[in-house]
Amino acid sequence: VLFRVHRFFLQRESDVFRTMFVCPSTQDGPEGHADDKPIVLPEVTVAEFEGLLKFLYDRGTSPSPFSTSEEWVRLLSIATRYEMERIRARALHELEYLPPLDPIQKIVLARKYDVREWLLPSYVALCLRPQPLNVLEAVELGLETMVLIAMGRESVRDPGTLRDFEDLRQPLRYEEFMTGVVADVFGRDGEVSSA
Repeated sequence: VLFRVHRFFLQRESDVFRTMFVCPSTQDGPEGHADDKPIVLPEVTVAEFEGLLKFLYDRGTSPSPFSTSEEWVRLLSIATRYEMERIRARALHELEYLPPLDPIQKIVLARKYDVREWLLPSYVALCLRPQPLNVLEAVELGLETMVLIAMGRESVRDPGTLRDFEDLRQPLRYEEFMTGVVADVFGRDGEVSSA
């Protein structure tokens, strides 16, 4: 699929595109000036690029150009790869609220797109929820993460941990206290080495 796009929008949002557009010409002439010599964006899907164009060109006409998390994830994907920090931040913001992602989805996306701030809260949510991981969730997260979540679930349900929470002299919400317990299992940044 061939797109004709104003360079301005891409250059404004990305150093990667700025650099791409100033690359020296080849023997056949500069890329991107004719249909027979396009600039190829490897591993970018048509849906990702169409989403990026919709975001860039529809700005100001609606408060939110996308209505599904899938659209925002596609925008996050291309914005991350092409270092479009402002667009990436908007996609991350929207994914926090519209519609909410479950903790498994957040962990998978956090690993893929380097969103570290999503990891620990997602691990905490999985450790505190009543039901354990199911087989599909465990496969999606991987063995090491599954084991650490099981350890975290045991820690937050341990009678000694619950007693420690009740013995605190200072007021601390249950979830805040348990976040510390889970962080002790996963590490403070929530990084799992096999991620």
